[in-house]
Amino acid sequence: MRVVIFLCIVFSNICCGAEKILAPRFFEYHIIDISRQELYPHDQSHPFRELMMHVWKPYDCEQKEYPLILFSHGLGETYNGMTYTYLCQTIAQQGYIVASVSHTYGCKDIQFPDGRIAQYNFLSRLTADKEITYLYDEEVELWVGDMLFALNECERLIGFSSVAIVGHSLGGSTAIQLCRRDDRVKVAINLDGPLFGNDAMMSFNKPVLCIIGSSVLPYQTTSLGKVPMHSSLMWRYYFNHMWLPALSTFIDSLPQAQKIIIDGIVHDTFTDYAFIPDPVIQQWLIDGVVGYCAIVGYVCEFIDCYLKN
Repeated sequence: MRVVIFLCIVFSNICCGAEKILAPRFFEYHIIDISRQELYPHDQSHPFRELMMHVWKPYDCEQKEYPLILFSHGLGETYNGMTYTYLCQTIAQQGYIVASVSHTYGCKDIQFPDGRIAQYNFLSRLTADKEITYLYDEEVELWVGDMLFALNECERLIGFSSVAIVGHSLGGSTAIQLCRRDDRVKVAINLDGPLFGNDAMMSFNKPVLCIIGSSVLPYQTTSLGKVPMHSSLMWRYYFNHMWLPALSTFIDSLPQAQKIIIDGIVHDTFTDYAFIPDPVIQQWLIDGVVGYCAIVGYVCEFIDCYLKN
């Protein structure tokens, strides 16, 4: 019952809030970390790690200092720092600065101000058997460096009162790693992400929220018929079998952790793709808008609790 009531309240506040609160202002920053060489194949005339940082600020940000929420997206050629615009805008409307980073080469195409386009090209290597191994741990450590640099740039360019970090999928791993390592980051939220990076299972004493999706799996027989094969459902199957046991053990080891499971959503429900229903599997899921509003509501409630008391 609480979840049903909560969903209704969240949906009302978010959908009607635009009439009562001035829309946040949007800025983009091209930031270059000259302390780090780019690990991916790159233009030799641009040897350092370059990022696009997308920032939403409350309308009166120049007159008042607000908490900062860093955001790290999911890995892959369908996500970047702008794939979560609704989530970032809504958090900013609650009185936060939101800085979402596009992790260069680990996301769908991004364009730098001079016109150069960085395309997806995930870190990997060939094994002795000529098979491709994806370097998830190395990628997370690269992204942690990105978020640390973004945090330092926000400190220099914007200013803020306190910091939390939110991440989706591999960005969720990144969020936990940065929160563990940097004393400025008070809170971490992992949206449907596994654990990767150095010492990823090491416990620490800061508030952590994990929101995990749950959905039917391919070939299950339900009252609506047999569930079809679909990439979104196969991802959930893989997550549940390969990554969820370790994640659950880790959550249980944390003194200040909470876990929320939202039934009937897929991995993309944590992004703006939630607003585009997939007719092949939608009948086995809850409405994407309702699911997304629930996610946004839980995120805002958690950071409000720890950054605004």
